[in-house]
Amino acid sequence: MLFVWMGFLKPNEAIDPELQQQISSFLQQPYTPIQSAGVLRDEAGGRAGYLVTFEAENRAAAEALVKESPVRNAGLYGEYHLFELQSEVG
Repeated sequence: MLFVWMGFLKPNEAIDPELQQQISSFLQQPYTPIQSAGVLRDEAGGRAGYLVTFEAENRAAAEALVKESPVRNAGLYGEYHLFELQSEVG
């Protein structure tokens, strides 16, 4: 199954270099295939959040990945959402 996870940062939350390294390691973990990941930018070019597209066996497995997010665990998200993606193109 394909999932999309979007997390929106709280206003004025900075990502320090140590947390950025944790994010990079998290995205490179070998257990859940991540198809794409990137930063969401606001109209001024600032970091507004993250979007990750990944494969998981079921929703419970997808939720388990989300629980391991360094940004989520640091309490920097104002909100985040997990959706199953039903691809119509590609």
